[in-house]
Amino acid sequence: MSNQEKLYSFALFEPHRTRIPKKDDPLVEVRPNGRIIFNKKACQLLGQHHFCMLGYDPENRALGILPITELKPNSFPIRYATKGAYIGAKKFFKHFNILPDQFIENEPFQSGDFIGINL
Repeated sequence: MSNQEKLYSFALFEPHRTRIPKKDDPLVEVRPNGRIIFNKKACQLLGQHHFCMLGYDPENRALGILPITELKPNSFPIRYATKGAYIGAKKFFKHFNILPDQFIENEPFQSGDFIGINL
């Protein structure tokens, strides 16, 4: 019997857990270790700046990130990586006593020159 004469019954690959494609939305994570992490899409908001100033709005419980071009007193370096960027900001979170207990992930928003994230 040739291959053309045989009847084939193929079982499709259907894993128990379906893989959800990643969203392409800009997202910023705030981790309990004090790191602020930007995904690739959110990195565009940083405009290739290598430093930022950080602010906190206690009334709205929001973090404000102001990208700047040069190192200034109290500025934080922005570290770029393949999948995005991050800011090590533990001192900032401890100063305002707002270091999160668990990781927070939110869509960033623009507020004037600041990139905002609700905590």
